Amino acid sequence: MTTLRCTSKLLKAMKAKPAETLPEPSNRLGEWTANLIRVGRIQLVLGVNERTRLGVVTEAAPYKTVPTRLVEEISRSLLMIGVPEPEATAEAEATTPSAIAASNSRSVLATINQYSHSVDARLRAPLPPATLNELNGLLADQIVLKPEHIGFPADRVRELFGLPLMASAPRVVSHDVV
Repeated sequence: MTTLRCTSKLLKAMKAKPAETLPEPSNRLGEWTANLIRVGRIQLVLGVNERTRLGVVTEAAPYKTVPTRLVEEISRSLLMIGVPEPEATAEAEATTPSAIAASNSRSVLATINQYSHSVDARLRAPLPPATLNELNGLLADQIVLKPEHIGFPADRVRELFGLPLMASAPRVVSHDVV
């Protein structure tokens, strides 16, 4: 179990009250922070892992099921970057939030802002509509600007699971100007 930290905007949309006491994370990835983002009429929830800066997006509505749907997207993202299915499933189960709290890390919020710009740019691009899988792949394989030691989130996740880095895989590079 872990804590899902939410921005005030997402807490309000979810009509959630932050928990007073928070559990210690029992998963490998640790806590996640999420924010509500809007691109035109599209509303998404963007979640970012504190340790690895792995980002995932899911549809915002219905708000009551956001935590469950974020966990489903986390599982899909882990499988997409090569985490074996039994470990990805176990991590997803351990990531199920047992508490919802207010966001508390300016560093993670900065990464959420970086990812928000990337998602916005992709959704506004004159390309075929992006799927959640495509957006989550973009976020997993995008260089994190700060903290610099993160580099590619997919590599940080693979390290936590004892897997080799994805050095030979093609990289998705964001075309955002930050």
